[in-house]
Amino acid sequence: MPTNREIVSRVKNQLRLLTKDSNLNSRFILHTAKNIAESYLSKKARSRSLYRYANLYKTIECIELEKVNIFECDIVQFKSCNKLMRSKKKLPELVFSRYGGSIKEVVAIDDIFEFKPSTLSQFRRDRERKTFTNDIKYFYIKNGYLWIPESDVEIVNIYLLCLDEYDANAMSTCSDNCQSAWEYDFVITSDLLEQVIRETIQQVSLTIQIQEDENPNLDSNIKSQTA
Repeated sequence: MPTNREIVSRVKNQLRLLTKDSNLNSRFILHTAKNIAESYLSKKARSRSLYRYANLYKTIECIELEKVNIFECDIVQFKSCNKLMRSKKKLPELVFSRYGGSIKEVVAIDDIFEFKPSTLSQFRRDRERKTFTNDIKYFYIKNGYLWIPESDVEIVNIYLLCLDEYDANAMSTCSDNCQSAWEYDFVITSDLLEQVIRETIQQVSLTIQIQEDENPNLDSNIKSQTA
């Protein structure tokens, strides 16, 4: 996969052929490309074809969890739990579909426990049917955090697909995360790469044109700041 820097460079090179603006905003270009990539990856997730691309998934190690006071928890479904753990940091941006988020596995750091994905609505139904068993542990995603009820595991490893590997590695307590965000892989399947680049060029070019039409006297430095 190309890096974030390589994607932005390719888009800039093409845009320079289309616009007089020589000071193109790199962050805006990357943000636009990621939004387009997310849209395509979500479609693949809905068709369940995304799971075929194993190279998009990464293991993030040493994710710390903390105990949550049941009485202070604002998630109604967890009020009946005996104990509850939540990730200390928010999860990176995931790809969601009706089949859930793009976390495939959550495993205790000692590999003794593996937690299965579930939803809060399923958690409620299981409780009502009294079919909930402590033999199977589940994880839930809510408010941007990872939640694990009926567990006291404090550190887990997560196998996931996310749009920003820099943010994912920032969750880890055993990663120095010293690599620049621009050097991380741009997350997209190989068959969609060129389409994402083309659409990014189109969208950024349209934004620049609109700014030029609305602000004909702005110099390139000012226009790049408004992007």
